[in-house]
Amino acid sequence: MKIELISSIKNAEDFCKQNFSDNSPFLKYSFFKLLEDSNCTGENSGWIPQHFIFKENNKTVAFVPNFKKLNSNGEYIFDHMFENAYYQIGSNYFPKYLSGIPFTPVTRQKFIYSKNSIDQEKVIDLILEVLKEKNISSFHANFIDLKTSKILEKYKFLKRIGIQYHWVNNSFNDFSDFLSSMKSRKKKTIIKERKFLKDQGVSFSSKEGDMIDEEDIKNLYSCYLNTIEKKWSRPYLNFEFFKGLINSNSDKKVLLISAYKHKKLLGCSIHFVGNEILYGRYWGCTENVPYLHFELCYYQAIEYAIKNKLKKVEAGAQGEHKISRGYLPNLTYSNHWFNNEALAGPIRDFLEKENKKTIEVADYLSKFSPFSENSN
Repeated sequence: MKIELISSIKNAEDFCKQNFSDNSPFLKYSFFKLLEDSNCTGENSGWIPQHFIFKENNKTVAFVPNFKKLNSNGEYIFDHMFENAYYQIGSNYFPKYLSGIPFTPVTRQKFIYSKNSIDQEKVIDLILEVLKEKNISSFHANFIDLKTSKILEKYKFLKRIGIQYHWVNNSFNDFSDFLSSMKSRKKKTIIKERKFLKDQGVSFSSKEGDMIDEEDIKNLYSCYLNTIEKKWSRPYLNFEFFKGLINSNSDKKVLLISAYKHKKLLGCSIHFVGNEILYGRYWGCTENVPYLHFELCYYQAIEYAIKNKLKKVEAGAQGEHKISRGYLPNLTYSNHWFNNEALAGPIRDFLEKENKKTIEVADYLSKFSPFSENSN
């Protein structure tokens, strides 16, 4: 088996179209290609495609998505303490390598994508050889499942645990059925929030797939930029990316939810529909309206999931405020390899303590579940 680095996913188009898929709509050739075509990934963003492909008899047999990172932007797993540690001993942290989905904190089930069973030990050994040969500071496998994380730990990839908040569909018939499973006080709060928007004359519309037109995308992008500006953040995604979501021949299913008052746009959110999960991604507003964020990002998503019999809603990273809306804490996993003997031990000790604390926090937060004890 031989390993190669490719600078564009287009160089592995046929293989990826057939074998690069996972449990989310983001792990697909079309999504990664759109990020490239819109220049969201590349030298300017610090997300430079450097995908690993593996060949036997000149045929590609495996693929590992990978980026050469010039910064830590858009990763949702914050590693500034590692960066600072490198600098303190006079070493460079960038460039580093990262295997993950750009700008999207979604867990994947696989690390290696292949048509048939593959010698994963050989694949990982070859990756490590490249990392050492190129003197890459570190390699990060972000948002992988627990099974994959345990495998990577065997190869000295240090495990790091995080927390996200997910809503689970316990076979609810409708939104009222969902509310009936909650504690009285939490139920009343949600009803109050939704009633406020209704009394203010705010209405909501949902569009899927081909129903979404370029005017909708312009509205979404404008709202997205407003949110970015308020957070003093940077826009990782551009208009060409959002436009490409509806113009590309993609098998991704997109859901756009918009809020209006007297035909005036107040805000919107965009979600991606997987086989069993609804992924809430980007949102924004033109005016600061109380509870609008909760409605666009949480309640409308729950209604859609119930109606379409989806098992779960993942509403992105962070946010303890999601708990009272029915989104409970879930552990996430990433694994990290450091090409520095002086730092590997201290980082391992730090992560062991951090992981223990993260689990304790998740257990503590679970005690604040808004659901009544007799609900399923």
